[in-house]
Amino acid sequence: MGFFSWLGSLFDQLIGWLGRVVAAFLEALVWAIQRIWEAVVAVALIAAFGYASVLYVIFYAGYALGETIMEIWDPRYYDSKPSQVFKVKQAPKNTPLPTSRSAAKVLTLGNWY
Repeated sequence: MGFFSWLGSLFDQLIGWLGRVVAAFLEALVWAIQRIWEAVVAVALIAAFGYASVLYVIFYAGYALGETIMEIWDPRYYDSKPSQVFKVKQAPKNTPLPTSRSAAKVLTLGNWY
């Protein structure tokens, strides 16, 4: 599964979780993630977790307007390796994501590299 297949799967999971009314927000979020994926996110994930086949991710609203927090971790080492946290800036500014980390839904990233 390549990057775009993974991205489509993640998009489908997010829409399933948050509903179609937020599709424009999710599309903007996915494009923002795509812009930083290869140069920032994938490099950090490989350094932190190696080539793990499955990672977990949560999304929640950041403090700044238009900011989304993307937190990724390896479920095999959740108690011994810290998660990797990325701040993603995107439009639209109104977010349907929870503002609390504990309210975020855990999603999977399969074959993400």
